[in-house]
Amino acid sequence: MRDESVLSDLNVRAGQTVSVQRMDTLLTELRARSETASLSATLYFPGEAAGDDSAMSALSRDRAPDSWITTLEQAGSRVLRSPTGVVAFRIGNAGLAVLPPFPLNAMWAGDMIYDWPLRTMLSAQLTIGVALVRLGRYAIAVYEGRKLAVSKTDTRYVKGKHHAGGTSQRRFQRVRENQIHRLYAEASGVLETQWRPWMHRFDYVALGGEAATVNGFLRECPMLSRLTQITLERRLDVREPNRAALDEVGAMLYQCRLYPLSWPE
Repeated sequence: MRDESVLSDLNVRAGQTVSVQRMDTLLTELRARSETASLSATLYFPGEAAGDDSAMSALSRDRAPDSWITTLEQAGSRVLRSPTGVVAFRIGNAGLAVLPPFPLNAMWAGDMIYDWPLRTMLSAQLTIGVALVRLGRYAIAVYEGRKLAVSKTDTRYVKGKHHAGGTSQRRFQRVRENQIHRLYAEASGVLETQWRPWMHRFDYVALGGEAATVNGFLRECPMLSRLTQITLERRLDVREPNRAALDEVGAMLYQCRLYPLSWPE
């Protein structure tokens, strides 16, 4: 099998998200195929390294066509800007970039397929606080690994947008803003109650729901402001913060995002 086509049958699409099980299968395939390849390599590149000139220059090799940096830049703008970093594997002239679910803490590069740190991350039983909010509904939870440990979901009515003008619109807007603040206050109280026994064990906090509502909740929830250092930048894509969604979030927390890579012949 030619080097440049050694991974083509894996059918990886740019930006594709995969489960832990699928990632495990891919890593096993990469390791097996590297045994007969003319070249194999691995890079672990933490998110903060993208702003480190010395780290970037060490990988760019004066921006040679076959450098890691050149190839990762060509894969997509999100790859090197990933807040959790990137794990990249190369076999011949083909490769795979993996955006991990949690931040990498060390840089490493070598001429082999080295998947142990990524596998360790994906199997770790991390304790993660999750808050999902949309106008009218919220869900607060704690996960141990991918297992839901505690949760609370509820609804609170919030008026829809009003398109008329004048005094009526201003009065409607004040009522709506008060309803939103009450939603934030209620969800904050539930979050404090649910999370307090777990605070000392949290590895990360993950947020999701409607972007504008999440941002407003961040500003008004005191406990979240104390946990910014461990709050993941990525947002969970959850349309309805309810109990059914929480059953899916455990797996979602550990998903990886993939990008195919290629080098010139």
